[in-house]
Amino acid sequence: MQIKNELRKLYKLKRKSVINKADKDKLISEKLYALEAYKSCKTVLTYVSLDDEIKTDDIIIHSLKAGKRVAVPYCKDDMGNMDFYLIDSLTQLSIGSFSVREPDINECERINSFNDSIAIVPGLIFDKNGYRIGYGKGYYDRFLNEFNGISIGLCYDELLTESLPIDKHDKNVDILITPGTTICNRGGKNG
Repeated sequence: MQIKNELRKLYKLKRKSVINKADKDKLISEKLYALEAYKSCKTVLTYVSLDDEIKTDDIIIHSLKAGKRVAVPYCKDDMGNMDFYLIDSLTQLSIGSFSVREPDINECERINSFNDSIAIVPGLIFDKNGYRIGYGKGYYDRFLNEFNGISIGLCYDELLTESLPIDKHDKNVDILITPGTTICNRGGKNG
């Protein structure tokens, strides 16, 4: 855990120094849209980006315009549990837990089935095997261990490393997209 916390500190600083983020975000989004996994899915589960993260607002808008259902997470508690709620617009989001934009759970429909879904997963750092280090709360670790669809990580090349320390509960993403490469990590589920 100590090593992961040190890596979080280092890579938070490193992420702030990434240049041309808007161009890189656009390239990553275009690579996502070209994936067969994206084209064929009916529902896109995606994080709602923070300031320094790869922007997901355009992905949300593009997916809605493409006729896909879009669901974003709502953090239920401090124990790492979250639910996904369908949104029709970014206006259904407001600042919630951890200063993250979340769906209005009184207005949006919670989904329980993730059939025909892909999950776009946040991460501070990814390695070439698709393992990630997030912010340390465990929300996505718990989710990925239950999710049977295709998981996709988005990462700047500057935040991609050869390997990361992993724990038994860690699960890698199936596909990792950076501006410079697309890495498929699971046979048969490579988008």
